[in-house]
Order: sequence, then structure tokens, then C-alpha cells
Amino acid sequence: MLPGDDVSSELPDICTDDCIPPWAKEHKSSTHQLLSSSLFIVTFCLIFFTVLQRLFPVLCGAGARHLSHLENRTRKRIAALTFSTTLGATGVLAELILCEVSEWGDVTSRRLGFPIVVGVLLVCLVVITPLLELHSLVGGSGIGSWRRQYVIMAELAAFAGWLWVFWSLGDRLPIRRADHIIWGTCNEANCGDLARTLMEECLARVGVIGVSLMALLSGFGCVSSPWHNFTTKPRPVTDIDVSRAQAGLTAATEMLDEKRKRLRTLEIKIQDKKSSQEGFMSKVFSAVRGDADLQEHSILLSEINGLETMRTSLSAEFTEFQRRLTVQQRSKSVLGRLILTISYGFSVYCLYRIFATSLAHIPFLHRSRSSFSQSDPINNVVALLAQHWDPHLDRAAWSRMIGFAFSGVIIIGSLGSVMTTLNMLSRAAPGVIGHASKGDNPNFALFVSQISAVYMLASALLLRSNLPSHMSFVISDALGAPLDPAFVDRWFDGLFLGAASLTIIALVVGRKSGWWGVRKDDAFDDLMDVEAGKMN
Repeated sequence: MLPGDDVSSELPDICTDDCIPPWAKEHKSSTHQLLSSSLFIVTFCLIFFTVLQRLFPVLCGAGARHLSHLENRTRKRIAALTFSTTLGATGVLAELILCEVSEWGDVTSRRLGFPIVVGVLLVCLVVITPLLELHSLVGGSGIGSWRRQYVIMAELAAFAGWLWVFWSLGDRLPIRRADHIIWGTCNEANCGDLARTLMEECLARVGVIGVSLMALLSGFGCVSSPWHNFTTKPRPVTDIDVSRAQAGLTAATEMLDEKRKRLRTLEIKIQDKKSSQEGFMSKVFSAVRGDADLQEHSILLSEINGLETMRTSLSAEFTEFQRRLTVQQRSKSVLGRLILTISYGFSVYCLYRIFATSLAHIPFLHRSRSSFSQSDPINNVVALLAQHWDPHLDRAAWSRMIGFAFSGVIIIGSLGSVMTTLNMLSRAAPGVIGHASKGDNPNFALFVSQISAVYMLASALLLRSNLPSHMSFVISDALGAPLDPAFVDRWFDGLFLGAASLTIIALVVGRKSGWWGVRKDDAFDDLMDVEAGKMN
């Protein structure tokens, strides 16, 4: 080769400036990036303050309003900020995905926004929200009455268990290859382009959890909606019923406040007495004779636990009465009749969904392994329409995505029936589960934000494999490898059918055993007992 020959023609593998993406050639200032990202910032702030002021107080329940002066304000503020941040980041992620699919907006701002939003969601979903929920669960159990250091140790142990289960999920499910590393620090000679970062590993696990939660909730909703529309005939509810339920809830709350005040005063008295008993003989006599304050302390703890359980049951009863009264009043109008007709049609679709998913997994009906998203005619028709709009779309992939979207519609559409079923479960077992989702803690609001976030992340991971390469470049760079479609189909359908079967069994057994139904339709006897106990 002569010195004057063109070297680039002999070395075609060397990348030139043409290999650089268009967005990387332009060096934009920080001010320009900030202005181009202003739409996403405004969206986050709008959702953040809206849900903080409007939605969070509603989801905390009626009991939280009665006990607002006794709340740990710091914990509740952290929960409110976490709830608002999670929903705000979820809304921005949806906006980023829509902008990426439609190729609208500045590419640099989208590329900068994806990792920030995903990182915020992962911190909220994996660390902050589980800590708040575990703190509330431990406080609602018997462990909450232990010494503070023991309670903190129990909460840390529970959080460590959650992290272990979360990370072990990747070793039990096919969400990564064996040659993928965790930290992404290996050189190209060892693992090449197969390395995953810690964020991508966590994101893959969150995606599997999102698919699992959507399957469980949609199976639960597919049974709850037809059950309450076709098998139950609740008695009419009047304003007097709602007033009596509210009076009973108020009475139980006031009694609980008084007991807690008495307990705090008694604990201070016991602590002062222990510090004054410095002699050995006085401690021996106190142990032999017994301490009336300690006995009263034990009795108060037992009474407080019973009142908390009763208040949870009464809160569920009050919420159910309010909902049924609203439905009765709305059913008298034309709009109410239209909504009722749509509700019955939706219940029929839920029954069809369960039946079609079951048929898709009967071995002798299908020679090859099938799933609901592949065999459902509704999904395939919608996917064919989408393919007619764009012939380059993958019909099978979009059929799977449409089926996953319908699962979200099922959850939203059956929300009223699901809340009724949860209220029945709260009345049947108003223990730690009832305390964790009702009353004076924001766990239900946090759970709603978790569901929204993991659904959006799972949808993004599924959508990432359905888009053309020129559309999914930024999404792929931010989210990493997509979920395995075959695994998602099998996993989703299995959990969906399992949740539907367990819900049917629980509802039938509960009605036969009298845990709920006509005989347990109201709790007026409990209300009268509470009012009588308050007078005594």
C-alpha cells in the first residue's frame, strides 16, 4: 500500500462520523435542554400537586380523617410525597413513550428523560414504598407494641427479606441469561454486549412483578364484577343506614382515641415508677405483689387491638353503604341506566375472558402451545386493524400488547366490584390486612401508585419489543432488554386463571359459611354495642 492511498477504503469496519446518531452530532447547551424538557417538567408538577391535594386524601379512607391529629405526620408526609412522585413519574413515562412512538419533540430531551424517570420509579418501587408499607404492617401487628429498637429490627429484617425475594426472582425466572453480569463492569473480551447494569436488572424484575400484579388483579376483577352483577341482590340502603354507620364509626374512633391517650399516660407513669424503684427489695416486693398499672397496661393493649379491628370493619361497612347509596341514586337517571347496561356487558366480557383463557390452555384443542393473546379473536381483530393501518407491524406482538391493555381495562372497569369484595374481606377478617389497607395509614394509596407504576413499566418493556428499531432506539437504551414474550404469555395466563379460581372459591366458601352475604349485610348490632360501650 502506498502512503498516498485512502486508508478508509481498506478498513470498512472503522466507524466514521456517519455512524454517529443525529442527536449526538448536535452539542446543545443546558439551557436548550432545559427548555426542551419543560413539557415533561410541567406534566410532572401538574400530576404531582393534583394527586397530592385531591387523590391522596380520598384514598387514605374515612378513618384517616378521624385520626389526623394522632397521625405520625412525618411518616404520612413521606407517604404522600412518595405517592405523588410515583404517579407523577408514571405520567411522565407514559408521555415519553407516546412522544417516542410518534417521534414528537426533541430527541435529546427524551433520551435524557427516560433514565431519570425510570430511576425515580425504581427507587420509589423497590426502596421507599416497601419500607413505608412494611412499617405500617409491623405497626398494625402485635410487634408494634414491642420496644422501639425491637420494632426497628423487625422492620429492617422484613425489608431485607423483601430485597432477598426481589433479587432472587431473577434467578428463578427467565428474565436474563446466565452470561449476563449484574454491575456491567466486565470488559468486551469477556462478555461483549451482553452485560446488564444494576438498573436494568432491577427493571427486569419490576417488569415481571408488573405482569404478575396485572394478571392477579385482572383475574380478581374478572370474577368480582360478574359475581356482584349476577349473583347478589343487596337490600336497598337509605340515608338512615349511612348515618348510623357513620355514628358507629365516629363512636369507635373516639373510644380508640381515649384508650390511646390513657395508654400513653400509663406508660409514662410506669416508666417513672421504674426509675424511682432503685432498691433491690422494692423490686422484689413489686414483682411478688404484682403491679396494677402493668395489668391495666395489658388490658388497654387488648382493648385497643379489639377497637382497631372493629373500627376497620365499621369503616368498610360505612364505605360500602356510601357506595351502594350512590349507585341506587344514580340508577334512577338515564345515565345511570346506561352505565348499568355497560356494566352488565362488561361482566359478560369478563366471563368470556375466563372461558377463552381456559380453552387456550386445553392440550387436546391446540397442537402447539398457545395463549389467550394468540387465540383470542377480539385481540386478533384489533391487531389486524392496526396492521391495516401500518403493514409493517407485527400482528402477533401487537395482539399480545392489546391483550395486556385489555387487562388494564378490566381492572379499571371492575374497580367498584373489587372494592365491594375488599370491603367484604375486611369485614370477614379485619386484622392486619384490614389495618394495612384501611383506617389511619396510607397503604392503599401507596398500593395504587405501585400498581400504576409497574403497569406502565411492564407495558414499556412489552412495547419495546413491538416497535421498529428506529422507534425503539431510545426506549431500548433506557430500559435494556425486553421481556421474553413466550414467558410473559404463559406466566400471565397461569396467574390469571389461578387468581380467578381462588377468588371464586373464596366467594363461594364465604357465602356458604356466612362470612358475608345476606346475614352479614350490615353491622347494626356492632354499632349498638360500640355506642353502649361508649356510654358505659
